[in-house]
Amino acid sequence: MSKVLFISAHAPTTQYPQAGQKIAFMNLAKYAALHEFVDVIVIANTTEIVVAKDLQTDFGNSLYTYPLTKFKKAINCLNYYQAPLKFASRFNRAVSKKIQELLIAKTYDVIHFEYSHAAVYLDIVKKYIDSKQTKIVISIHDVLTQVWLRQSVKSSFFDLEVARIFRYEQKLYSNASELWVLSKKDRDLLSSLFSIGSEKLIVKPPKASSFVYQVKRRAEKIEKKSLLFWAAMERPENEQAILNFVDKCFKKLLQQDRNFKLYIVGSNPSKKVLALAGKQITVTGFVEDPTIFFEKAEIGIVPLLKGGGVKLKTLEMLEAGLPVVATSIGAEGVVSPDKKLIVSDSFENWFELLTKESQNSVVAGVV
Repeated sequence: MSKVLFISAHAPTTQYPQAGQKIAFMNLAKYAALHEFVDVIVIANTTEIVVAKDLQTDFGNSLYTYPLTKFKKAINCLNYYQAPLKFASRFNRAVSKKIQELLIAKTYDVIHFEYSHAAVYLDIVKKYIDSKQTKIVISIHDVLTQVWLRQSVKSSFFDLEVARIFRYEQKLYSNASELWVLSKKDRDLLSSLFSIGSEKLIVKPPKASSFVYQVKRRAEKIEKKSLLFWAAMERPENEQAILNFVDKCFKKLLQQDRNFKLYIVGSNPSKKVLALAGKQITVTGFVEDPTIFFEKAEIGIVPLLKGGGVKLKTLEMLEAGLPVVATSIGAEGVVSPDKKLIVSDSFENWFELLTKESQNSVVAGVV
């Protein structure tokens, strides 16, 4: 009987609005379909675990959950200071003990770490397995070294943490049997940054959410001069992106034409984002089915300035048939030869693109 131990740094679920959790659930579901037995350990924010009803239903008999709060993350970092903060926040002594118990009791064919910071337990795992018999997989959602290098912070602590993350990632990835990445861009980045052989790197492109394939865009439904920003708003890079776009581009658009509209659709908007709401800006918060916004928005926008990895929000809007204007980071990892994507890092250029008279004039210059 083949066995898998699946350890995740976020709750695998389709019930949470962030793309990563959906990708994690798809990876877990594939293991369940191919192997007789899967044990699942989840170290994640309390909210994620609570809403993950599908995870509880499908894997409840072999599921071990460890809810995190900000306080618990801080304690974890203090208790495991030898690892970079992002990784140490997931190192829980109770989790370590449970992993050891499972590895003593069972022989696994695959140890799978979902998200690189879940692999903070890799050293413990290695003590109990035969690396020739057990495959170690790390599913990488973001190359954390790249994410941190894109921060604008200037301090000696920041530089030290970036260096620690680089060394830590390099160590983890060198000890894995396979590294799963979401795009060819990340495959090439890992290969060049950490000198990893191509035989280890497997590209597994993410799939769009199921609702995307039900979207039916018709001319009579589309609101002229309406823009859609579709994102999990609790992520700092998404909040920064929309605040920056409104300040540097959307306000200027409204000065020229008060008919422009902006829909900010996604869970947990901050007070700063909620304060944007008005006649021309709608802030929805979480919506169970965002289809209506995908059908009526004229153009999708992805004005990201930070972050790493493939942007599922961009893929989903393109797949639904929206033309999309994105920064280079917002378009990162997206291959769209026959879709409607414009990439520019200049908000002056965005202003010119978005003030064109019709959708067709915007789409005419897509790549």
